[in-house]
Amino acid sequence: MSYENQNARARIRQPSQYGPLTIALCVVFGVVFLIESYVDGGGLWNITPRTLGELGGNAPVLTLGQGELWRLVTAALMHGGLLHIAFNTYAMLIIGSAIERTLGPGWVLGPFVFSGITGSALSAYANPSNVVAIGASGGIFGLVAMAAAISFLAPRLAGFSRNVLVQWLVFALAIGVVAGFDNWGHAGGIVGGALCALIAAALKQRPDVVRKAGMAGGAVGVIVMVASVVFAARNFLAG
Repeated sequence: MSYENQNARARIRQPSQYGPLTIALCVVFGVVFLIESYVDGGGLWNITPRTLGELGGNAPVLTLGQGELWRLVTAALMHGGLLHIAFNTYAMLIIGSAIERTLGPGWVLGPFVFSGITGSALSAYANPSNVVAIGASGGIFGLVAMAAAISFLAPRLAGFSRNVLVQWLVFALAIGVVAGFDNWGHAGGIVGGALCALIAAALKQRPDVVRKAGMAGGAVGVIVMVASVVFAARNFLAG
């Protein structure tokens, strides 16, 4: 094992060292949630579906029926209550920081946005038209799936514990079935994360290129996220 890979494993074992980009993304979750609460009348425990739909939730009748594809992204930044955002923020801090400190910040933001889109797309296609789906879990599942796949396809690229990641995915999906969560969105996120892992694995012989690819993906992710939020804001203000 190389010295660099040993350092990567050591950093992952210190979850208190959260990545700056990961923290920033969690702050975005918090700001969006406060906006949701304000629009909904100050509630924290349960944001109404009407408010979620107005602010950019993934409602198939609007996302697919009206062509408001920006909802595929904005829905991944929204949460339905305090427990929902608390769980997703904790999960993001752990997996996002592990990826950020080994592959670079771009490999957090780019794959998160992409997996959020694939998760929201499958959710919109598979769920009833009147469902309003929200939550960062599709993107988070994508990050976990990406890390798990990389641990198999390119284990020297980053020191992820494949057993822990696979167990996490299986457990979370099982909880989703029991609790009635949107596992279509989770499954779509996993697909997105796996595709991102294939890109990283294809570049595994060139760590410098892996970093540059991550930076490019992260930049695209920022553009897509900002543009989607702008569309959501314009739609809400126009309504």
